Amino acid sequence: MIVNRRDLLKYLAISSAAAALPGQLFAAPAAKTLRVGLSTYPSHFRPWINVGYAGQLVSALINRNLVTYDAKGQLVGELAESWTRENDLTWAFVLKDVKFSNGQKVTSADVKWTLEKIAAEGSGAYMRDPVTQIASIEIVDDRNFKLVTKAPDVTIPSVMAYPFLAIIAAGSTDAQEQGIGAGPFTIVSAEKGVGISLTASEHYFKEGLPSFKDVQITPYADENLRVAALTAGDVDLIDYVPWSAMDTIDKDANLKLDAMASGAFMYLSFNGSGVFKDSKLRQAVAFGIRREEIVNTVFYGRGAPLAGVPRPSVSPYYNKELANYWSYDPAKAKALLKEAGHENGLEISLLATSQYTMHSGIAVLVQSHLAEIGIKVNLTMPDWATRVTMGNRGIGDFAVQGIGIDTLDPDAAATVIDPSLTQTFLRSRNFEVPGLTDLLQRGRQEGDEAKRIALYAEVDKLVCDNTSFCGLAYRATGFARNKTVGNLELLPDQMSPFSATLFDKLALA
Repeated sequence: MIVNRRDLLKYLAISSAAAALPGQLFAAPAAKTLRVGLSTYPSHFRPWINVGYAGQLVSALINRNLVTYDAKGQLVGELAESWTRENDLTWAFVLKDVKFSNGQKVTSADVKWTLEKIAAEGSGAYMRDPVTQIASIEIVDDRNFKLVTKAPDVTIPSVMAYPFLAIIAAGSTDAQEQGIGAGPFTIVSAEKGVGISLTASEHYFKEGLPSFKDVQITPYADENLRVAALTAGDVDLIDYVPWSAMDTIDKDANLKLDAMASGAFMYLSFNGSGVFKDSKLRQAVAFGIRREEIVNTVFYGRGAPLAGVPRPSVSPYYNKELANYWSYDPAKAKALLKEAGHENGLEISLLATSQYTMHSGIAVLVQSHLAEIGIKVNLTMPDWATRVTMGNRGIGDFAVQGIGIDTLDPDAAATVIDPSLTQTFLRSRNFEVPGLTDLLQRGRQEGDEAKRIALYAEVDKLVCDNTSFCGLAYRATGFARNKTVGNLELLPDQMSPFSATLFDKLALA
């Protein structure tokens, strides 16, 4: 639902005037409205298409999944009351007795419709690949259904927890871009570049939540203005806290920084339709980058080098031997260039964005580092929405990327390491790594953890040897808020950027 600027301003004026009336129950607007300073205005509100963390934050306020993670990293039911594995191919789910924001009951038919829409050819859904591994969706009754997979798949519960797999009321996206979700809020009005107004859903299934009535989201593409808005008290919470401001926010008695040191990571994706079809050139790039400089320069030391496949160091799937595979080695990079037939140099294009300094700063450093080994890099850095569109169209030889792992299952890394998956701006494309897809499939089928660990070690070695993606750096990722905003929790480790799914618990003093 998109409205014009006049309607939005009228809504805001009415709300502000009402809040200012003396003696009314709602006379303290700080206790009724959460004001969010968002890093960018989402290019759309379609719930299944990944447009970045800003879009996911909005989606998390209006939608809910079958399953989610809690702050301890445990899978818990959201719309689903329970799930059990009946046999190698069948998962049985029971829905809670809950409603969408329009008062309509959430049923098995809504789940079936949602998953079929995601799996449809050309859907553009971020989770299309794993959902297409579901052979059939069997409705038992309104609250009971079964997912029958094409092959054994132990990852189904975690797949249902992915941030871009919200369950929507059947048929609703035909009339509304965002569909009708079951989240704590609904969109009242929205105008691109101006703001988004939301109000609490009277049908939200968690008793007593949300504890405040409205959310007002204002986009601040300039990160310095976003921080200034928080400091001045114009907003209560901001996303994507710039690293240059973290120390200042930490020292401000009125503010609170909520950040995870390894909350997300930066990497390069490759387009195999050009020179990067050759794995030697991808490897040359990976060995030609000084990752410590990226951490210190772009992230002010709040991060760590990423020179292998992203695995949390506390995970049993962390492989110490492969963690620093792509350590800086310019001699090796030059040798690989020579082997690939480019001893006299190479000219390529890098897609990034000017809207986030983590992207633009890394792009400039990559350009500088690769120039030292004989690769000339031409930069393309539009605004974020344009960058996403260009990335989805496959523009550029390679691209700067940033993301957090969506679930704690080791298979979540497939999102960025397997270029054979459905094309999206977030991963490499137009080439395959022989054997990788098969190994990943075996990992999804294996229920024994020791055997899974061995399989994913093979996966990581294959990815490193072929450089299907190029890790750059972990980065501290988080939110900043006025201390009047309480009960903010972060999802653990690399999932922390998706913590807006826990914002239904926020409280305003």
